[in-house]
Amino acid sequence: MKEALQALNRLVSEGAIRGYAIGGAIGASFYIQAMQTEDVDAFVFLPDSPLGLVTLTPIYEALSRFGGVVEREYVRFGNWPLQILTDATPLLAEAIQKAVDVEFGGIPTRVFRAEHLCAVALQTGRAKDYLRVRLFLEQGVVDDDALQEIVQRYGLKDRLARVQEGQ
Repeated sequence: MKEALQALNRLVSEGAIRGYAIGGAIGASFYIQAMQTEDVDAFVFLPDSPLGLVTLTPIYEALSRFGGVVEREYVRFGNWPLQILTDATPLLAEAIQKAVDVEFGGIPTRVFRAEHLCAVALQTGRAKDYLRVRLFLEQGVVDDDALQEIVQRYGLKDRLARVQEGQ
């Protein structure tokens, strides 16, 4: 995974992306016991496009130059497929912006805050996402006030209530 994180940092330093943060199960593993996952989800801010078009092609090309191997929607670095996802929703944009700086094996990286990981999981709405939120809550690694404010702002209070009730 170190190679994938180094490649993401190079994307930022070379201007291919404006910033990134790790979300999904890998992001969650910085706070709670890791759940099984097969890929690294990197959410990115793309550079401004004069035409307003969104394309990941330059990112995939750069990642290939950095030693990644493109496989469908992933770029594989060693055993780790890296999936590039954009700031497609206001919640994701906020999660990237407010991500925290951490290190993984000596490599600086950015990871969604626990509260944003929960909110994104609630918005995604799969059973495994609700389970992850339940684990965050049970292990007490979220700031309850911050989580309540985020779920209120993004219309996710009902989903959080269902998770809290154990449904």
